[in-house]
Amino acid sequence: MTISTTTLKNAARAIERDLWTDSDGCNYLAKDGAILRRWEPGSDDGDSFRLMAALGLDVQLLRGMMLIAAEDYYGDFRGECEWTTDRAAAYRTAILLCAAKIGAAL
Repeated sequence: MTISTTTLKNAARAIERDLWTDSDGCNYLAKDGAILRRWEPGSDDGDSFRLMAALGLDVQLLRGMMLIAAEDYYGDFRGECEWTTDRAAAYRTAILLCAAKIGAAL
């Protein structure tokens, strides 16, 4: 799945960070104008896990779908991804989509 810049920016907004992209297309988290670190939650398990943990997202597996949910504090947001042979990729995608929905609503 190709991740759009808007999706990444909204996910960064959900954790109160900005997204900065350099001329080579690499994405970095930024806060208060300072670059914190390279950020690729769509392809990096660690970035994806830190995003999930920061937002307190719940993971559910339902009928061939990954369902990542944020209820309570944020309202009712869901990120879904079809189950594939690459479970880690499905988790990362669902986490990122849920975080982007939260960020878009802020």
